[in-house]
Amino acid sequence: MEIEDKIIEEERLAIINYKGNVEDMGILIAKLLSWAEANKVKVVGSPFSIYFTSPQNTKPDEMVYDIGIPVSKDTELSEEGEIKVVELLEHRVISIIHKGSYETLSESYKEMVEYSIKHDYDIIGSPKEIYINSPHEVQEEELLTEIQFPVIKMWVFLSFYHFKL
Repeated sequence: MEIEDKIIEEERLAIINYKGNVEDMGILIAKLLSWAEANKVKVVGSPFSIYFTSPQNTKPDEMVYDIGIPVSKDTELSEEGEIKVVELLEHRVISIIHKGSYETLSESYKEMVEYSIKHDYDIIGSPKEIYINSPHEVQEEELLTEIQFPVIKMWVFLSFYHFKL
């Protein structure tokens, strides 16, 4: 798959901050979708997760991540309760569409890191996985997951830093 540099427009997100096993995601997504339906909130994209810990060095029940859904811009912001509605500002990412099992996502992560080094990108935040389809809809080998790394171009950062001196 091809890695792409793109700008993500400002978006409104309904999220649950969670500490626990990633296998709990299905339950959490169902909870978000039920909340959206009950509150007449329009879902405008696929479910996603943003990881704050890595499965390579974190026990499964110690994983920390946000699970969320993009919602319409007219959804009221809220920091109350288990489900929060937040605004994510416009930002640049490098992105790849991974096709296949969730078990092989690490291959695409490795490719993204290598690409970022080779093309002078500085990764400035946590990775986001967008689940374009689900194991309930397609066979495992047909799963599509978009992986995004928030980035800046290293030369932009260095130019700014040099200019400030």
